[in-house]
Formats: sequence, C-alpha cells, structure tokens
Amino acid sequence: MKKILSILIVSMLAMNVIAANEDAKKESTETSTTMVNTIKGKVVDKSTGEALAGVSVKLDENTIVYTDFDGNFTINLTQPKAKICVSLISYATTEVEVKKSSNQVKIELNAVE
Repeated sequence: MKKILSILIVSMLAMNVIAANEDAKKESTETSTTMVNTIKGKVVDKSTGEALAGVSVKLDENTIVYTDFDGNFTINLTQPKAKICVSLISYATTEVEVKKSSNQVKIELNAVE
C-alpha cells in the first residue's frame, strides 16, 4: 500500500512540474509578442550640427537616459509609439514622437538666447 501511495505522490508531483513548465512556455511566448524595441538616437545642436552630451531623454517618470559624449542615446520601447521629452540647459525642451519601427532618430535642439 505504501508503495502505491508513493507512486501516486511521485506521479502527481511530476504532473505539477510538467504543468508548470507548460505555463512558463506559454508566458514566454506571450512576453515575446510584446517585444521591446531598442531605439537609438543622436541629439545635436540645430544651428551648428554639433553633438550634445548630457542631454536628458525622458520616456516616462521611470525611464530617463542621457546622451553620451557623442550625443548618442539608446532607449527601449514596449509600446507601438511614445513621446520622449528631450532637454538640456540653455536649449528649448523638445518633445519627439518615436515609433517601434524607428531604429535611428536624430533630434535637433534649438539654443535659447
């Protein structure tokens, strides 16, 4: 009797593991349909074309990146499109709409006089 009970318990545990694996595969598939797209961009001075370092590129309250020395930035989008807010001291703040299909964006900032 103990042998049958042990076999039954092991079988039930194995079924739970198989079910958990199937759920994990399903979640993985669902997550992959909401793929993250990486948007790369460059921020430059509109009048001179020079790259701007240290520019704040803000997607939302929790997603803020800054441009590197060459004015480049990378940001991840999960929505089909979003507005990013680009700002730097002495320049006019600019909002730009980016789409998942955009791979590279160039943003020109106007100096404030």
